[in-house]
Amino acid sequence: MARSRFILPKNRKEKLLFLSMTFLIPLTVLWEFGIVLPSYHSELSSIVAVHVVLCAFIVMNIFGNLLMAMRTDASGRQSFLPSVQKPDWRYCYECKLNSPPRAYHCYRCNECVLKRDHHCMFMGCCIGYHNRRYYLVAILYILFGSSYAVVYQWQYCFSVIGGFSFYTVLSLVAPHLALVFGYLSFYSFLVATVQIFGFLVVAFSTYLVVIQVLTIANGQTQYERKHNVRLYDLGWKMNVVDVLGTRWALVWIVPTIESPLLGDGLRFIKSKEYEDVKAI
Repeated sequence: MARSRFILPKNRKEKLLFLSMTFLIPLTVLWEFGIVLPSYHSELSSIVAVHVVLCAFIVMNIFGNLLMAMRTDASGRQSFLPSVQKPDWRYCYECKLNSPPRAYHCYRCNECVLKRDHHCMFMGCCIGYHNRRYYLVAILYILFGSSYAVVYQWQYCFSVIGGFSFYTVLSLVAPHLALVFGYLSFYSFLVATVQIFGFLVVAFSTYLVVIQVLTIANGQTQYERKHNVRLYDLGWKMNVVDVLGTRWALVWIVPTIESPLLGDGLRFIKSKEYEDVKAI
């Protein structure tokens, strides 16, 4: 279900966010391996090799899953949408099509998205039934990667700004003030700023992951969570399979692993129906 459109988002703000993300991730890798790592290791070793392999694995999964999420058609354009409106279906006046349950029209994408979760401004596309797996894995690896970077450069950061003390911690909180008052040099200010940015990425990606974990565990989208809709909660395991597919335990390895979804994004089993089937 590949998209035919160009990979860059059309919206100017979303395009800027996307380009910033794709620029800052490789820049962070260059910082870690060009500046931080040489301060710990003066020559190649097995430990350095482990860091290189781990970093390559994380970056590959971030960009690979982002690309798959953006290139996967989350709309119902390639699905067979009936001309007669079925129970629980709605008519979308913008698309002029019958819209299945849990699908909503996105005015940024200008299309109805199957089991729409939200519109991601960093990718310039909606996250829905067919690409939510890639979005989840991508933000999870962004969390892993940013946490790894923050922890790895922690010692280097404090060695540059003057050791661990009350004043150096304050410098991390407000490095611009420490620079103005002469407590930090420009390079120390740069190192402190990089560390703060890492903390912000960890905090933001943690928030995104927590939201996804909570909604997926309860069989919800973000809209359903806000409106306390629990019609499709089939138990945490079936909810995970519904998002990640039948090979959910393997999707974390590489984004190209096929993991077929149980449905088609048009029909969904409700909790009561699922309980009735189990009771037979």
